[in-house]
Amino acid sequence: MIEALTDNIFFGILITLAAYMLAKVLYKRVGSPLLNPFLVSFLTICALILSLGIPLENYLKGASILEYGLPATVLLLAVPLYRQRAALKAHKVAFLAGITAGVLTCIISTAGLCYLLDLDEILLRSILPRSITTPLGLIATEELGGIAGITMVAIIVNGLSGVLIYAPVYALFRIKHPVAKGIAMGTTSHAIGTAKALELSEVIGAMSGLAIVLTGLITIAFVPLINLLLF
Repeated sequence: MIEALTDNIFFGILITLAAYMLAKVLYKRVGSPLLNPFLVSFLTICALILSLGIPLENYLKGASILEYGLPATVLLLAVPLYRQRAALKAHKVAFLAGITAGVLTCIISTAGLCYLLDLDEILLRSILPRSITTPLGLIATEELGGIAGITMVAIIVNGLSGVLIYAPVYALFRIKHPVAKGIAMGTTSHAIGTAKALELSEVIGAMSGLAIVLTGLITIAFVPLINLLLF
């Protein structure tokens, strides 16, 4: 019965949108970072699929269509970026230096921890692109020879962790400038972090949005060097 009802492309789309909208309402009412809409909707959908025994392929029929909207969401960030172009121009050197430092830190720390913990090489190849947005992360993991599913989970966890700890990190390192906050958020927590950054201010959101794109491009550019040095 359940399989028959869910065996269409509309099921995955509707359940995803409904779960996210409800999660947004909950987040606005409570305001806790632990109730991040992405995390809550993700857990809600997982619980529903598991509890009702819904075949995963039925859900993905519709949900996979939503993936085509991911690149478009990045392009929409061009609007606040254009409005804050003066701030970008004034801090362009710090911007590029900050993003490059963030990319190198992510690669070195990930590789170092994997070797320290003696994790499998395929796992390292899969989680190295954890700090970049999903479309670019999947391109990077394909070139590295990793597993796309592991990469997606790593990207989600990385983004959510950034949203949960950004406030104490800003306080600990005394990060007060909105451009610096945006660079930090976009470089480490991609689209999930940028959604939070836009809530903080348009300047932080705009800088975070551009950081997403540049972080992804720089990471992909480093892939041949990563393959040469690490594998």
